[in-house]
Amino acid sequence: MAGSRGTGPPSAAAILIVSFTAALVACEPHRPVVLGVVTAPPYVDAARLAVEEALAQSPLPGFDTIMIPQGQNLASPAIEAARRLVDAEGLIAVIGHSNSAASLATAPIYNERRVVQIAPTASAAVYSQAGPFSFRLVPPDDRQGRFLAEYLRTTFRGGARVAVAYVNDEYGRGLHAALRAELDTAQYPVVLELPHVEDDVADADLAYGATALRAARPEVIVWLARGGILARFITPIRAVLPRVPIVGSDAVGAGGLSNEAAAVAAGMRYVDYADLMATEELRAFSARYHARFGYDPTVASALTYDAVRLVIAGIRAGAHTGNDLRSYLTSLGGAAPPFAGVTGPIAFDANGDVGRSYVLKTLGAEDAR
Repeated sequence: MAGSRGTGPPSAAAILIVSFTAALVACEPHRPVVLGVVTAPPYVDAARLAVEEALAQSPLPGFDTIMIPQGQNLASPAIEAARRLVDAEGLIAVIGHSNSAASLATAPIYNERRVVQIAPTASAAVYSQAGPFSFRLVPPDDRQGRFLAEYLRTTFRGGARVAVAYVNDEYGRGLHAALRAELDTAQYPVVLELPHVEDDVADADLAYGATALRAARPEVIVWLARGGILARFITPIRAVLPRVPIVGSDAVGAGGLSNEAAAVAAGMRYVDYADLMATEELRAFSARYHARFGYDPTVASALTYDAVRLVIAGIRAGAHTGNDLRSYLTSLGGAAPPFAGVTGPIAFDANGDVGRSYVLKTLGAEDAR
């Protein structure tokens, strides 16, 4: 039996696992091989596309998936989903979660049960020490901090005043620390820092932030946070600082901006891991994705698609346990050639980190998600 189960909310995870496991019993004599996907709904769509295409190419007896849409940036629901997933018979890998905080919180669960975790977009530096079964498809944030610092040095004159807004979680704190470590603050003084807790930002906080920015008079604003708060904050920022450049981290490209907010933020530069129009493979993926689901993918969608294809390649190579799959992944770039992903070649270092460069994009109304 092969297929994809589950488009319901995270609370349906237990039902999905029970019904799935029962169904697999009928699939003997093939040993069940199970892939779990726990991430935001658009990335679940990317995983579904990867599975559909793989099975259309060639069947995988005994293979099935458990897909749980879960877009929150909180650790507790991620941990609940992970604990239920690892009890599924035949589970060898999980693609997820949708951010660094959730991926870090669940890594001990997967490592204890020897289930491979591939986090498509977890960039927190400490994920490198999450465990031998933890892999990711983006570089750690110390490298992004270096990239951002170099961009500031090459774009703005010495003495330019810098304001930094960041989300106060594993992602934002790590990226903030990496930027501060790489930036010569004697040459580029940081005149204001605005941390925020993503699920606890009131309109009064945004008004205070705008007032503080106006008083600090920065010449560039660095945004180390996701698009959801930016969508609310960009209008107050532009009301007080209409022409000050803003440069954002990779989370900006993951979505969260309405058409209206993206239009206000037009011209903002941000870091990303790929340009979906840059290669024939990425353009073809984007076209297939849009034809299948009716909306455009993000780079995170392409990374999730590659993560699923990577696991399926390992299964086709003979992996039937988490240990088998881990051996396959660690062989890439060594005993075996790198995996040919649509986002580029994939191989991992000793920490489960992938080598990948960055691109800078310019936000426009077409980038709204």
